[in-house]
Amino acid sequence: MKQQQYVDLLVDALLDEGFTLDESLKLIQLQEKYEEQILIEETNHHRFVRWLVEHGRLSDW
Repeated sequence: MKQQQYVDLLVDALLDEGFTLDESLKLIQLQEKYEEQILIEETNHHRFVRWLVEHGRLSDW
């Protein structure tokens, strides 16, 4: 499913729940920013774990 189709479905669902179009678009934007932040945090976490392993601070033994 293309991104715009997905957004359209989300908007329709939110409108059905009583949100206005503006509120729906703001909620979708908030969700996208949240998901982006989670990915950034996971990437930073992976970098830190790799650093720990590379510097002998963490191993699986």
